Amino acid sequence: METEADRKRFHDIFVNDALDFIEFCNGGTNTKWGKMRADMGHPEPFNLKYLGIGNENKGPEFWERFDIIYKEVQAKYPDIIIVSTAGSAADGPEFNANMHEIDTKYQNTVVDEHYYRNNQWFYTNGDRYNADKVRGADGLTYDRKRPTRVFVGEFANNNSNNDYASAMAEAAYWTSLERNSDMVVMAAYAPLLCKKGYNKWNSNLIWFDNRGLWRTTNYYYQALFSEAGNRAFHMTDVMNGAEADKSIYTSPTVNTETGEIYIKFVNSEATDKELTINMGKGQNKKAYTATVDFISSHDTKIKNQGDLNSFAGAQPQAQAVTGGRPGPFGGFGGNRNRVSYTEAVVPHTKDYGTIKKQFTLTLPENSIGIIKLVPVK
Repeated sequence: METEADRKRFHDIFVNDALDFIEFCNGGTNTKWGKMRADMGHPEPFNLKYLGIGNENKGPEFWERFDIIYKEVQAKYPDIIIVSTAGSAADGPEFNANMHEIDTKYQNTVVDEHYYRNNQWFYTNGDRYNADKVRGADGLTYDRKRPTRVFVGEFANNNSNNDYASAMAEAAYWTSLERNSDMVVMAAYAPLLCKKGYNKWNSNLIWFDNRGLWRTTNYYYQALFSEAGNRAFHMTDVMNGAEADKSIYTSPTVNTETGEIYIKFVNSEATDKELTINMGKGQNKKAYTATVDFISSHDTKIKNQGDLNSFAGAQPQAQAVTGGRPGPFGGFGGNRNRVSYTEAVVPHTKDYGTIKKQFTLTLPENSIGIIKLVPVK
């Protein structure tokens, strides 16, 4: 049973740690922790904006402690946005219970949602954050009129070991996150790095060993999709005859200051698709330079890091130089392996020159990319 001494110990350690951390990040140099930051070589504040309390936690004990930290941080630093947690899954009892707590007491938080699902889930759940979609057992929706927002803190297909098919499915889902960016304020893939031979997790953006690294196709779609405008806008469906082409996923944004337009796309079918873009009202009299950055692969099972999750030298991948002479990595004999760090799928760029009113381009089979339209001055 928790005693008053236990509660005081919790407050003295964890609550004060949180408050001191915020002061270290944002406090003036006349404060204790702000001065320490300056003495370490960074007098300017870091302008911390978000503070996460917990990670995939659940249960009454967690929410009792969450409440203590939440109230103290809100009282001293009302501008800090608290990140709460929906648990470790996209739905189910844990998700429902956590959302009930958040909807009842902590509506002004950003909810950290985590989920690892298969390709089909990512393709078919692009409407997850639409305003009318119910989340949790209480029957509430992702209503924009309520203050609660979402941080998709972890998402990936953790079943296919970063093959190209998973990159396409995740990228298709990413377009829906961007289209719903008035609800989803942040998103992050997980994890970032993994050393071959030591993995406990099958989805990682970058694999490495003692001598080199491989950027996965999942890494490359994230890199391509990192460019965006500051405002999303509506674009009509890509049509296949009289019907919308369900194999093409898009998300358009515009930089309202520069006029640059970015259109992210996924062509999830193993055939090239011809796409004609008609510029909307107000843009059809302007000229733009058009480029497309993309990745594509006929083989959707291909993996940039290869099929072996072992470090170089642990298992044979290619025969090393033998004959009693030093091998390419030092040592003698054939016990060291020659490993290729060549990535099978890398981005390409196609330049379409200057366009006006409309232009037609080809989306390669199984492609992920971004169309960039830059106004001609």
